[in-house]
Amino acid sequence: MIPTYNCAHLLQKTIESVLDQDLGEELMQIEVIDDCSTDNPEQIVKDHGRGRVRFFRQEKNVKHVKNFQTAINRAEGEIIHLLHGDDYVLPGFYTAMLKMYADFPEIKACFSRNYNVNGVGEIIHTSALMQEKNGVLKDFFSIEVTDQFIQTPSITVKKEVYQTIGTFNPALSWTEDWEMWARIAKHYPMGYITTPLACYRVHDTSSTSSKSLTGENVLDLIRLKEILLSYCDTKELREKCNSSLNRIIFEFASKNYVAASKVDKKLSRTHLLMIIKYAPNFKSKWYHIMIYIRLLLY
Repeated sequence: MIPTYNCAHLLQKTIESVLDQDLGEELMQIEVIDDCSTDNPEQIVKDHGRGRVRFFRQEKNVKHVKNFQTAINRAEGEIIHLLHGDDYVLPGFYTAMLKMYADFPEIKACFSRNYNVNGVGEIIHTSALMQEKNGVLKDFFSIEVTDQFIQTPSITVKKEVYQTIGTFNPALSWTEDWEMWARIAKHYPMGYITTPLACYRVHDTSSTSSKSLTGENVLDLIRLKEILLSYCDTKELREKCNSSLNRIIFEFASKNYVAASKVDKKLSRTHLLMIIKYAPNFKSKWYHIMIYIRLLLY
């Protein structure tokens, strides 16, 4: 299932990455779910879908979380892969996933390592190696509540999981995927493939980039932290989760400040206040307070 919004120039690569390893109509449904884009993704599907790709368009723009929900609701298969319209998979992704579900029938979701790529597909980061061999991850929930180790194009999920524990949380605007994978990990065993088989695209027009200027990414991380803390069953895990999320909030607030300082002085002060609130120690807090005072004076 390929949810998309205003990234038609990248959608061809996404579609072709799936079609190049098409398992056949009897085994694989391929459908683009468009959130009322203005750049005509339907034409991309017609031109490059080889007659195998269905197209569904929302009647109005519903934002990405509800578009994901639509994709899940429209999925007819037992295993669902949400592949953003600007991401893509590498050869062998689907056969490797099917093998994992066959070899480890207890798993209800499975993800591979992934590459982060830029707008032209150059690799800029490779995700961490979680364990040395393909298999079931042990105690993955306690790891996932401390950081995001799964990018959406790299994971497949049994449809029964969404039917049982629900889908993406609409209260979240940026971290909904992290919360979803943590919730799954809390309830079900998850499989892991050591080979990078998916590419997550990072580029200037992505929602990730736009939310950094407004600070919505940090606000959503704060919402996420409260949800993840509610999932933690022990004091030790809550402290671990809280400490790690505070660090991540501070790091993103710092990045937001750097980005905003180039375009909007008033906005940069807002990010500085968040940095001060989540500073990891007194020295850091005082340093940023001094920067804030200088911005007020000059």
